[in-house]
Amino acid sequence: MATATDQVLEKVGDKEEGPQLPRPAVYTFVQELLDSLFLKYEAKKALNPDKNNENIREEFNKECNLINSSKYIGLSEHGYEETPARLAYVLLHFTQNTYLVNSVLSDAYAACTNLQSRTTVFNELMRSIDWGRISVFSFGGGPAADIMGILMWLHRFGFNIRVQAATTDTCKQWESTATSAYKMMQFETPDKDVEPTPQQKYTHNLWKKLDGGIKFFHSSLKTPTSLFKTGSKEMIAIGQADIITLPFAVSPVADAPETSNAIQCVLDAMKPGALLVYLDHMEGSQTELINNLAYWCGLRRIYFMKEMEYTMPKYEQPEFLEPYSKDLDEPVCRDTKVTAIVYKKPSGYSYDRRMKMSRRESNNIKQAQMRLKKSNPDFKLFRPSYY
Repeated sequence: MATATDQVLEKVGDKEEGPQLPRPAVYTFVQELLDSLFLKYEAKKALNPDKNNENIREEFNKECNLINSSKYIGLSEHGYEETPARLAYVLLHFTQNTYLVNSVLSDAYAACTNLQSRTTVFNELMRSIDWGRISVFSFGGGPAADIMGILMWLHRFGFNIRVQAATTDTCKQWESTATSAYKMMQFETPDKDVEPTPQQKYTHNLWKKLDGGIKFFHSSLKTPTSLFKTGSKEMIAIGQADIITLPFAVSPVADAPETSNAIQCVLDAMKPGALLVYLDHMEGSQTELINNLAYWCGLRRIYFMKEMEYTMPKYEQPEFLEPYSKDLDEPVCRDTKVTAIVYKKPSGYSYDRRMKMSRRESNNIKQAQMRLKKSNPDFKLFRPSYY
């Protein structure tokens, strides 16, 4: 019986493409999502006319211009407790973050696959895919666009599996926004005569991969009280995850002393064979921090793009967002420069850190420890569980 890895390798070797993407799909989805969220907001405003007197479109445009003028993409330099700010983020960054995660995983999988030997460093993940179920955990994902990117990657390569997804963010209000987004993917309508468009069929196929929707947690890498609790829901979800994503989540907390302990807890809790997908802007100390901590905790770097220049696909035409972007001071950004890294926790079956550590690796670990202490003397390093 052919495994999922064999089937995909045959497609790659024969230069065949996976399931076709109806174009444009994500921009169309974002516009429909914004339409729905604006209607919900207006309905709440009608019920409480004295509570919200501001003009939602004016506040939305103001937030869009503020986020669009910031130097870096992501959730790091802005608060998203208010509805207009979350709507602005959906317009500006949802599509881009979705395609970024999809692109990075696709490139990493292609770069780490050997067509002759039929082997890949994704072996453990492929084994879970063959079993029909994987788990995903997202840190600071906001509306969980990175989870949608993983679903797109699975669909692209024809992996018909169930995905158990969980996400955590400092802003509790993102839960309602993300719930609305993934509910829209179901395409439920009382009118039986209404046929879904190709784009709606595509997003519905992505939604069908989700097993029970998305679980939400409220925690932060900067104040990681729950992450230190043995047996907490967050740590259980992290320990079960096959893919963990850090989309622009480290840069806002990189200089906090608590960050070292929080990230170490996450990396140490990863199960053998799990992947860590890191995305952040190129400037700052966060990339050096995650590199040193990942090496200290025994992870292997399998894909590294220090200066990744990403441009949105041409078929995602900006005209589809014109009803919401026409009044902005600057157009919606389509080009992004980021650092993209994929790490892997070595398999417990083939790798024993304590028994097979060379002198060179031991010296490199000591140097990583020195760099971490030098960057911030308040960082607290503990020894991972397998030392």
